[in-house]
Amino acid sequence: MEKERFGIMICCSTSAVMKVSRVQKLLDEMQKMGYNYLELCLDDMYKIDDEPYFGYLRGGYTIAELKAIDDYAYARGIEVVPCIQTLAHLDNLVKNPPYWQIVDNGGILLIDEPKTYDFIEKMFKALKGCFRSNLINIGMDEAHTVGLGRYLDRHGYTNRHELLVRHLNKVVEMATEYGFKPHMWSDMFFRLSNQGGYYGEDVKLEQSAIDKVPKDVALCYWDYGEHEVKDEIYEAMFSAHEKFNREIWFAGGAWCWNGFAPLNDFSLYTMEPAMRLAKKHGVKNIMITLWTNEGNECSFFSVLPSLYAIKQYYEGNLDEEKIAQGFYETFGVKYEDFMLLDIPNRTGRARAPFIRENPCKSLLYNDCFLGLMDYSLSLNGSIPYGEYAKTLARTATHLGEYGYLAENLSLLCSVLEIKAELGIKTRQAYQSKDENTLAKLVEDYGECARRLEVFTKDYKKRWLLDNKPFGWEIQQARLGGLYARLLDCKERLNAYLQGDKDAVIELDEKILPYVDEWGLNFNSYRALVTPSEL
Repeated sequence: MEKERFGIMICCSTSAVMKVSRVQKLLDEMQKMGYNYLELCLDDMYKIDDEPYFGYLRGGYTIAELKAIDDYAYARGIEVVPCIQTLAHLDNLVKNPPYWQIVDNGGILLIDEPKTYDFIEKMFKALKGCFRSNLINIGMDEAHTVGLGRYLDRHGYTNRHELLVRHLNKVVEMATEYGFKPHMWSDMFFRLSNQGGYYGEDVKLEQSAIDKVPKDVALCYWDYGEHEVKDEIYEAMFSAHEKFNREIWFAGGAWCWNGFAPLNDFSLYTMEPAMRLAKKHGVKNIMITLWTNEGNECSFFSVLPSLYAIKQYYEGNLDEEKIAQGFYETFGVKYEDFMLLDIPNRTGRARAPFIRENPCKSLLYNDCFLGLMDYSLSLNGSIPYGEYAKTLARTATHLGEYGYLAENLSLLCSVLEIKAELGIKTRQAYQSKDENTLAKLVEDYGECARRLEVFTKDYKKRWLLDNKPFGWEIQQARLGGLYARLLDCKERLNAYLQGDKDAVIELDEKILPYVDEWGLNFNSYRALVTPSEL
């Protein structure tokens, strides 16, 4: 009988690596919920003896640490599997000069280069024996410009389907030689046939490309609801994957990668139909991804309600009352209390679960004098962050061992009570020449900086509870930069009030629409802070 796997993937490869002890804590919670599979998205975040830049200064796991995770999981009936990258998403690794000779473009490896395959073989060799499972995810997703960089310079244009399949065959052959049974993300087979698109009701697949895919690799359809959420799209995508006539995996998402607060409501809205249709199509390998895009600001443990409910959906339980009761019996805290961790991201529009916004990040880093997000905020209206702060402070007392998550988000909301509209108020007072209001706002800048300092100290404690210290420097640079900027704005407003009329000339600018089609959902720190190069 084919084994059924229902698991979680945790990302350890972008800007944070979860401590072994906290992976073990997550494994404990997985066991309570009936999960039996954990995939570690490592990319280059593990040690290879003769590749010193692999995981260099980024906290890559040692072989001993990976074995410790596997041992702990095995004792709890959970299978652990590595996810690596054998084509793309190696952007951080290839910053190091020793790898430049095997780069096509961006973080994509150079296909048909012998040194590329020597390098990939070292990956398999290093991981062999770390895990009891023989499964491995070989990646290969989102290689949008494969064959269009150095490969194009050397060989001219080559059919990219053929290029991808040729590379895949080499990698799969190598994986099987080391005893691995590979699976991979499926999107590139679709993107190369659909002008870069992946999802849709009428996706196209070239039969010639399907026929060339090696039989020894399973395909993973990943879908986090970043399209119109309806049964017809999931139905079409599962049916399209069945054309490959091989084992199918499905990867959904519990949204913890869109800023400081989770999006449990959105996760459940998107994953309920996904689980129904996966079950209908007999998909027996399911994993719920926990990514760390753009900083890993949000704790994986903040999406426990999503992880619990999604598994219930797959098992056929769609009764929210029963789910809430089961969650309480499992964790000893109320489901509805845990769901309140979502509220820092709620605007007037985001109260509907199908709206995905992250104002608690986009408004935190929105510069007070440049105001790139001010137009979007003016359309949404005020967000009651003061009330959110009080609600979360009360909630913290009900969440038991996870109360610290609500406490930290309460402090963030306390910052945003001032910060969210500070730039709008400043520009309005300046352009109307209301110096009395500007004088009062000067004090708000100082108080906002004080609250930010309190939040940052608590956030550091929360962040380092879960993660190795590598990656904290990113958070420190961002939050420290914001703190310095608030004090700089305060100083310059004072200079203006004292007669220096050139001190704040940015405030003469009219704020234009910036990312209005996404509302207050913008997850790029670099783009939030400045339209200039950062």
